[in-house]
Amino acid sequence: MENITQNVDFSKYSNVFCDSMEALEWAYKQGLPYDAMVRTSSPAMLWSKNPYIVHIESCWDVGRMRKFQETIKSFSEEVYDNIISVKNVTHEESLCVTQATVFFHRLLFKAACLTEEDLVEPRLFIRVEGDGGPGGNRMNSPWDKLLINNSKYRTVTYTLNNDKWNILTTKGVSLLNRIRIGGVETLIYRILIKFMSKFPNNFFRKQVLIYNESELLIETATALALNGIQIREIKPNIENIILTNKDQLSAIKKSIFFTVNRRIKGWVEHDLVSQCEEILFQNIEDRLNYFLKLRAQWKYLLNESKQNKKVLLINASGSIKGLAISSICRESGIAVVSTQHGVTKEICATHGEVSILNEINASDIFLTFNSQCKKISELSHFLRGTAYSVGISARHLRTGMPRFVQNNDNAPIAYISTNLYRGNLGVFNTWETDYDRAKNEHFLINNVFGRLPHKVLYKPYPEENRRYADLDPIVRTVLTKENIDLFNTKVDMRYLLDRHRILVTSEATSTVSWLAISGKPVVFINHKNTSPLTKSAYNSFSKGLFLFDDKKGFHEKLRNFLSLPIDEIEKLWEKKKDDRKHMINQFFTSSCNKDAGRVAAKIILNKYF
Repeated sequence: MENITQNVDFSKYSNVFCDSMEALEWAYKQGLPYDAMVRTSSPAMLWSKNPYIVHIESCWDVGRMRKFQETIKSFSEEVYDNIISVKNVTHEESLCVTQATVFFHRLLFKAACLTEEDLVEPRLFIRVEGDGGPGGNRMNSPWDKLLINNSKYRTVTYTLNNDKWNILTTKGVSLLNRIRIGGVETLIYRILIKFMSKFPNNFFRKQVLIYNESELLIETATALALNGIQIREIKPNIENIILTNKDQLSAIKKSIFFTVNRRIKGWVEHDLVSQCEEILFQNIEDRLNYFLKLRAQWKYLLNESKQNKKVLLINASGSIKGLAISSICRESGIAVVSTQHGVTKEICATHGEVSILNEINASDIFLTFNSQCKKISELSHFLRGTAYSVGISARHLRTGMPRFVQNNDNAPIAYISTNLYRGNLGVFNTWETDYDRAKNEHFLINNVFGRLPHKVLYKPYPEENRRYADLDPIVRTVLTKENIDLFNTKVDMRYLLDRHRILVTSEATSTVSWLAISGKPVVFINHKNTSPLTKSAYNSFSKGLFLFDDKKGFHEKLRNFLSLPIDEIEKLWEKKKDDRKHMINQFFTSSCNKDAGRVAAKIILNKYF
């Protein structure tokens, strides 16, 4: 299906924005000149041989992007300090607004790509409609918002024909293997939470309210239930939207105007500053209204019986949904206990950018996997609660267990890629554009994995929300390599680790925690410009894992290492046993805690029940 949102003469445009090859081919058929300059962020489009397709983000070199990314943290702290000083503005409301200003940097990054000519000369934006995944269609850059005051600017819309999009699934994973990873405590949790829901809310004197599960949360809730605490899954009620108080909103905007104005002026054309400000302040109003709507959905918690003691057990408490329910719990005297979801902040040098989302910002207690996460969390500028290190989930510890049915035909080496493009919805944590990331991944496949004497599995990152309309060019590169098998089903890697003997990954993300704890040899590629390791994590990983820096000559060194006989690599891995144990204890799980769920439950019982 194709449609045009305005009557546009394509032949009149020599400068267009487009992030889809399919949409561009359609535009050519509508009369767009073949020599029109097409500006894009899409790796797939830039991969084409069309000489008129240019990289709109080429203005961002590593130095400029590093300055942009590294200053987001201090900017967010200044914004928060200004807002929290406004009369009658709560901690959660201040976090909500500050998050809006952090997320605004996605648009600011794009705005910085525009020139003075873009604001006054003819420009055409070819946007796409299509399935974007659970988060909706986020495939389009915000040119329509940024160039709205250009009278010679037009937007056309193309509806994708190639619109198949899959989300994360357990399809293909046997029930036995799901049980193998999930464990008996998950089965007990499912049974108990269903059984306890049969009783009236005031039947038990002690309750733990469950919202938004995680591995550690399930294990903690199970231990609490076995101690006689009712575990109760709660859901929001649907209420009418409550609009933001206009006077309060005006005071918030006034409190941060200078900080915001200075930030925007530092990155975009002078004539674009006011439009960026307008967009940001509208985003803030929309986000506050959404926050209030979410709060209204949880207000029934205020009216529940005060006779029974309650605690909220939550995953992702720093999200806007987490802030909303946490603010209601604070008013009703319900303690908020959050759980760590993945290992990132303790190992990633660029994670400060999103410290506004830290779980400890909205919870009274934050249960962490390790002491490093506890330490970093309690340094948060937006701190509310206290962190306790309880250990990592049993699910993590079970990743190295063998499957019930073994298959010896699998590739001995698995490359678990973390190459997730930012597009228009991801945070930065990097000093490279999506196109640069694609080129790095391409070189890695061409110069390393595609030239190994071993069979290799390439596991793409299971992208839930669609960044770009076209097929990732890296997939095409992989398909040209005879020794590489593409795993093209969006299944979590935790269910697949036991199939392979050597595990390779890159970037300081939670992926490496699942790999390292599996017991399999892990090769870690430290990208200096994309989610690099912290100094302390680097020192520990270089001893406990096989670590390779992406500096000159590293492709050859990595290829030579991975070309060794698999048995030899495994013997070298065994020699790192003591250093690896220290690394795991420091950055993944507390050494003294072998049952994190029970340790966490004991803390909650002692403090609140």
